[in-house]
Amino acid sequence: MVAVIRAEGLGHRRNGADILQDVSFGLPPGELVMLVGPNGAGKSTLLHILAGQTAMSAGRLLLQEQDCAQFSRADWARAVTLVPQLSSMGFPLSAAEVVELGGLAHSPSLTALRRQVRAALADWEITYLASRDVRLLSGGEQQRCQLARSWIQVQQPDSCLWLLDEPLSALDLRHQQQCMQRAQQLTAAGKTVVMVVHDLNLARRFADRVLMLSCGRLVAAGTAAAVLTAEQVSQTFMLDVRLEGNVLSWD
Repeated sequence: MVAVIRAEGLGHRRNGADILQDVSFGLPPGELVMLVGPNGAGKSTLLHILAGQTAMSAGRLLLQEQDCAQFSRADWARAVTLVPQLSSMGFPLSAAEVVELGGLAHSPSLTALRRQVRAALADWEITYLASRDVRLLSGGEQQRCQLARSWIQVQQPDSCLWLLDEPLSALDLRHQQQCMQRAQQLTAAGKTVVMVVHDLNLARRFADRVLMLSCGRLVAAGTAAAVLTAEQVSQTFMLDVRLEGNVLSWD
């Protein structure tokens, strides 16, 4: 299988503790991949390693079958887009200026960049926020600004991987649906989306592939139906879980 991103024995240590250990997988193009697991399982750390923002202490990472060591930071940024879980702005930037940051890695002309910004603001329904100081927006509005910023970047021809760390946590139902539709739009175009989620039923509904982490290890990988079984979820989350139809439930 030719993988967009491939991890081989990834490990990460922090303050003498193993955060990730021997994590290996390959993700093909055109899939929506959901990363699940208990709090502290290493999901965000793994996502930041894939984004090139956190160093590995062991293993190897390949992008389109090329070792990550062969990429400059600029080349990696053009290929891989990350929306972190928390994005606090320390400067008085407007929402439009935040969205504009998504074009910097690709160096479009000013005319093209402004056109992309207008389109991204419209796509994420935040045109009305364009001139507002992003620091004064609600959590959901700030998240949509970050999604719009990344949307410019991930739609470029040389971009192949969109990484989202709990993108739905601050969004209302309408904009959660919108985010999922955008993710499916990208996978239909042959790009790979990796999304950290806590809603396991959402993962069962939408994911083409699920990676389940626990205590820094990859404990299961495969289709949502194969990974998100009552037995596997019960064992990983230490809950008495049952599957009723296609819905996981617990008391």
